[in-house]
Amino acid sequence: MKNALLFLVVFVICRNSYGYVNLALNKHATITSRAHFWSRPELANDGNDGQDDAECTQTIHNVTEAWWQVDLIGASILSVHITYAQNSADTMAGFSVYVSDERNNFKGGHLCFHHNADTLPAQIGEFECKVHGRYLTFYNERLPNVQYPDLYSSSAVIQLCEVNILGCERYDGGFSCLPCSSLCKNSECDISTTKCLHCYEGYRGTDCTQACRNSTYGINCSRQCGHCANDVICDHVNGTCADGCQAGWRAPFCNTSCPTGSFGMNCGGLCSDKCKTPGQCDPVTGHCVGGCVGGWKGDFCNQLTEPSGVAMEEESYLVEIVIGVVVGIIILIIAVIVIVIFVRYIQRSDSRSIAHQKK
Repeated sequence: MKNALLFLVVFVICRNSYGYVNLALNKHATITSRAHFWSRPELANDGNDGQDDAECTQTIHNVTEAWWQVDLIGASILSVHITYAQNSADTMAGFSVYVSDERNNFKGGHLCFHHNADTLPAQIGEFECKVHGRYLTFYNERLPNVQYPDLYSSSAVIQLCEVNILGCERYDGGFSCLPCSSLCKNSECDISTTKCLHCYEGYRGTDCTQACRNSTYGINCSRQCGHCANDVICDHVNGTCADGCQAGWRAPFCNTSCPTGSFGMNCGGLCSDKCKTPGQCDPVTGHCVGGCVGGWKGDFCNQLTEPSGVAMEEESYLVEIVIGVVVGIIILIIAVIVIVIFVRYIQRSDSRSIAHQKK
């Protein structure tokens, strides 16, 4: 009872100084089962921290899992104070407390506390739990094929008498108590120091007033700016480059090189199809990688190569042969024509001579 009294004193002082309230008081609560018809889940958050059976909520025995949950609607939690039933530390042993935004997936939320010791826990205790969330869940388990300390109960049973959750309630403009900076993401800050828990993209610092620096941007300033043109620093919020990208890089973030087959500013140049490897050129300069195909030269493989001396000699020799063949054919044709004409002339002369003799 001394611990409970001390908590109440601290609670009153904190409430007067910071506006902290008992977030769980008379809020809607649920439980996996009832050991008695009067074991309503609301007995654990009705403001009465008595430890008699009739003042505590209790689940049935012989189960492997049990939980009690309260809907805080939405809150910024500072600490949790638990009063458990007398002489029931064995059922309390191994318990966990979660804060989550989802009712049925509380294990996917934030684990505030887990009793993991060979000794039994104190039946009145408090622990810090600085987190934002909607549901607080007191959970325990005695799973099959798991070895638990001998001091633990054999089944998962909950016997909660009172759960006080100290913190600030959410309202449309943020939270009660000391207000968070409007620059804090979702108006969420440390409940005792008002330091922002998270900043919006592009900002940093405990109050989120400082823009990202050193060419960084985004959430927690965790991303690095790309290759912006003219050495301009990218936008500290979204990482885009106002003047575009340096040659060889793609907009809008300028952190991805030009796709295969292109190069230059805005990746507007096309690699030469005369590159030895088609479409493969330097993304910045456009120079062909690995040289050019036969008959082409230059960095861009856009210049015809000059024939070598041997090639020229071979070409000249071939031309001479062709000319000789053509001339020979022409002479042969002329000779044939002359012979044909001469033969016909002889034949005509013979015909005339024979005709004259007959007369």
